[in-house]
Amino acid sequence: MPGKEAHSVAYGPVVGLPEQIEEALNLTAVEVPATKKICVCGMGASALAGEVFSDYIDGSSDIPLSVIRGIELPGWISKGTTVIALSYSGNTEETIIAYEEARSRGCDMICITSGGELGRRCTSHHTPMIELPPGLLSRDAFGYLLGSLAVILEKMNISDAATNLRKIIPELKKYRDARASGDDHIVKDISNMLVHKIPVIFSLANMRSSAIRWKTQINENSKFLSFCGSLPEFNHNEIVGWTGDAKNNIFMPVILYDDNASNVVRWMIDAASDVLRDRKIKTVTYHIGGSNNLEKNLKCIILGDLVSVYLADLIDSDIIGKEPGKPRDSLVISDDSEHN
Repeated sequence: MPGKEAHSVAYGPVVGLPEQIEEALNLTAVEVPATKKICVCGMGASALAGEVFSDYIDGSSDIPLSVIRGIELPGWISKGTTVIALSYSGNTEETIIAYEEARSRGCDMICITSGGELGRRCTSHHTPMIELPPGLLSRDAFGYLLGSLAVILEKMNISDAATNLRKIIPELKKYRDARASGDDHIVKDISNMLVHKIPVIFSLANMRSSAIRWKTQINENSKFLSFCGSLPEFNHNEIVGWTGDAKNNIFMPVILYDDNASNVVRWMIDAASDVLRDRKIKTVTYHIGGSNNLEKNLKCIILGDLVSVYLADLIDSDIIGKEPGKPRDSLVISDDSEHN
C-alpha cells in the first residue's frame, strides 16, 4: 500500500483478482453443448467478463463471442445458440428477462451466478449453472465471473481461455503485488493526474474491455464521472472536439497503449497524442506489455482498479481541493518490469 503518503489506501477486494480467477478455474464445471453460435447476456461487471473474452477470442477463434447488455435479444439468437447468462447477484432484472426470452426461443442455456432469482429459475428449469461464492459486490467478484466463463468457453472448444489464464496467473500476481506496493509510483502518479479532472479512457479495439472497466470502476469506487472511447477511431471525429472545445481542460485523456500493436496503429496513436500535446492538452499514456491480449487486458484492469480506489482515498482526504503535488505536464508511464 502507499504507506509513504499522508493518507492511507486500503485497496481491499480489488487486489484479489488473480486469486479469484484461480479459485473459479477449479470450480465444478457444467456440461456444455456443442455450438457454432454463442452469446453472453449480462450487465455491469458480469457483462465485462464477456467483453474480456470477446476481445481475446476476436484474435484467436473462428467463433465470435457476442455480449448482450440489455433485455432485447438480436434476431440471430435462436434454437442452436448457446446463451450464457451472467449475474453475480442473480437479481439483475435485465439478465433475468433475457434469460427467459432465450429459453422461449429454444436456446441452450448456461448460467453463472451466486444465487438470487436467476439461481432459483435455473434450479426450477434444470438449467446448467456454475454457482459462485456469495456475499460480494458484483464488481468485486469479477475474477470469479471471469474464471467461470473461461472454463465454459474452453469446454465448448471456443477458446483456450482457461488454459491461458492458468499460465498468466503468476504474472498477474507479480504485477498486482508491484502496483499495490507502497514503494510503487505508478498508481500514485496516475491518480494525482486525474484527481481534479474527468478521465476519458482510450484503448485500442482489442483492449476495449480495459477502458470500460476503468470507466466503471472510477464511476463506482471514486464516485465521479468518467468516460471511455477507442483508438484509432478517435482520430476520425472525437479529436476535433478535443482540439476545438475551450472546455476540454476539465477532461483528462488516458491512453492505454499496447506496445505490441502494429506499426501503423502505433503511428496513428502517436499522431493523435502529438496533436493533443501541440494544443497543450495534458494526457496520461500508460504503456502495457504482455504475452498476449488477455494478459495485457487483465494487467490494465488491475491497474485501473487500484487507481479507482486510490482516487477515492484522495477525494476523501484533506488533499481534495488542493493541487496534489507539483502540477505536471502530460504523463507517459510504463511498467518498470516490462520496459526497463
